[in-house]
Amino acid sequence: MKKTLFILFFIFCVSVFSADYFNSKALFKKIAYMPTGFTNGLVFDGQSFFTTDRHKDILYEFKGNFNDGFKIEKFVELPDYEPSALDFNGKLFAVSDLEKEFIYLIDFKTGVCVKTLPAPYKRITGLAFDKDGNLWACIYRGKTIAKISKNDGTTLREIKSPSPTVSAMCFMPSKTREGYLWVADRGKDRLYLVDIQSGLTIFYLKSPVPYPTGIFYRDGKLYVSCYQKDEIYVADINSIKNKCERFDIRDAKVTVYSTVECMGTGEIKDANVYIAIPENRDNQELRVTKLDGKYELVKDQYDQKVAVYSAKDMKNGDFLNSKMEVEGRFYAISYKIFPDEIGTEKDIPEDVKKVYLKDDEKYVLTSPVIQNVIKKVVGNEKNLYFKARKLFEFLADRINYQMIGGWDIAPVVITRGTGSCSEYTFSYIALCRAAGIPARYVGSVVVRGEDASFDNVYHRWAEIYLPPIGWIPVDVNAGDEEWQGDKCYSFGGIANRFLITTVGGGNSKYMKWDYNVSVDYKTIGKANVRVESFAEWDVLRSKKLMKTDYDTNLKFYNFEKRSCF
Repeated sequence: MKKTLFILFFIFCVSVFSADYFNSKALFKKIAYMPTGFTNGLVFDGQSFFTTDRHKDILYEFKGNFNDGFKIEKFVELPDYEPSALDFNGKLFAVSDLEKEFIYLIDFKTGVCVKTLPAPYKRITGLAFDKDGNLWACIYRGKTIAKISKNDGTTLREIKSPSPTVSAMCFMPSKTREGYLWVADRGKDRLYLVDIQSGLTIFYLKSPVPYPTGIFYRDGKLYVSCYQKDEIYVADINSIKNKCERFDIRDAKVTVYSTVECMGTGEIKDANVYIAIPENRDNQELRVTKLDGKYELVKDQYDQKVAVYSAKDMKNGDFLNSKMEVEGRFYAISYKIFPDEIGTEKDIPEDVKKVYLKDDEKYVLTSPVIQNVIKKVVGNEKNLYFKARKLFEFLADRINYQMIGGWDIAPVVITRGTGSCSEYTFSYIALCRAAGIPARYVGSVVVRGEDASFDNVYHRWAEIYLPPIGWIPVDVNAGDEEWQGDKCYSFGGIANRFLITTVGGGNSKYMKWDYNVSVDYKTIGKANVRVESFAEWDVLRSKKLMKTDYDTNLKFYNFEKRSCF
């Protein structure tokens, strides 16, 4: 009777990230009720709120608190018949008119309309004065946001709208740039931060209300009002700068399998299976990792932990089996990156630069293809965020997803214009490193639809180093979206359906360019080797997850032995 060695490996992993997490649900606080219904637009001058009533064609000022209630202090009749948006420049209110397609500048103290401007669009839903006093206007079902002259309403510039269902807008000043626009989306219940200078949507917050038709920024606070609930909410925006939001919890069990089988008349002289061991990260808290069988624990040059299963002299019918079980809690995450707050190349640690700026065979940083993209896309840009973001936008537009086997080098993929997720990732890493931004990749197993699902395709994406945050996820493949409001999520965010097992920067000593699982072998004669690797996701049968109390001590339990392990 054969003896079997059965080893269980338990590890409570130390978190490799130390982000300060928040959740949008707790970020916004209800502070006021609207004293009237059918409101569009919101302004707060530090003491009073202002809004319009689209039925009565009136601009209201109101004050109050929850104890004493909220009451109207003053109102003026508007020259329009369907007010749809509102903003304030410190002296005059701007009000848009859906029916007549005009924008009116109102002196609230006197009730006088001092100027009438032609609207650049029909159905304006948001207005915002910028730092120069010009107006920005967004529209429902429009693809652009327009900047118009404060003097005569001439359209000066257009940028991409984050969504087709935008419903309100306001301006937020910037330390180093032209400023930002906060844009509300009634269709997807989001609040987007849009950079005026580049026209890029940076990130979004979840709206605290189902129908945001008023939004206003003042002194680090963002105010949002709701057409449906007649309520006002406020959030401290300074409290989330460069922090990570975690949401959409998934408790799950993941099992990774790999089998090497000798099916021919020859022999497998040596066979090795390398399984990447996951750690706790922003997106995952792992309760237990269990490895079956006899293995050796090693680390590669990127500090990736690997379990190595080996067998020798395998004949027909022999197997080398390996299995890893992981239980844990998985999150969707999204970094709220404020480009003004990002450091420079001097702020990147030298040990990070040394490892994650160097070339490797898949990258070819000196290639004319890579260098020409850097010159064309990055140009004279100095901000690390916008360097990386411009390269993300370029590659998402340039490459179409196509998985045909093999992982070609970055210059070939960029020239060809098609690639798999790994080829997207290698190309992005090459461009970032050539631009002076440290970059690496992570590999994962993926929930494919249902909570209990099978995955043998896997998924890989990049991470870049932005000081003072550290490593953030960038998935160019997932960022291939039409609307900026959808595309921005993939720059700094991932969904809750990934178990990240692998972190690498290039050709790993053990994993090579693979992730999750890697296999190599040597044969004699007609060995006819069969290799199968895949992962299974399943729901946790017990909802009682252990309290996270990480311990780096490894515990081994030895039982019986089988010759092929």
